[in-house]
Amino acid sequence: MIEILQSAPHVAAFHFTGTLSGEDYDACVAEIEARLSSHPRIAVFTDLTGMTGMSAEAMGKDVRYGISKFGEYSRFARAAVVTERHWLAKVSAFIGKLVPNIDLRTFEPDQRGEAMLWVEQPLAPG
Repeated sequence: MIEILQSAPHVAAFHFTGTLSGEDYDACVAEIEARLSSHPRIAVFTDLTGMTGMSAEAMGKDVRYGISKFGEYSRFARAAVVTERHWLAKVSAFIGKLVPNIDLRTFEPDQRGEAMLWVEQPLAPG
């Protein structure tokens, strides 16, 4: 399930719980695209606390969307990932190293507020 969170205009913010469906993923992409349509660069806040997995449909959409944005990664300035799973934090940190244009940081659930404050900071022009 996806919950779109209140955030600064340049931040797409989500809380995922349970199993992420293809429909949930579509809502996530629509929110990201809406932010990108009004801002040259955005940040993303993703709270994965309580997320148990992704459907095969959502995984396929994630791969396709990631590939479609390949030339636009510089439009994503920073990303905060909140998770209670240490292995997922390590995977996120590894992915952050593969995409050097994005400042990606992971946070524990009790650091949720700190994560949102960090991700909502004003963005430097790309």
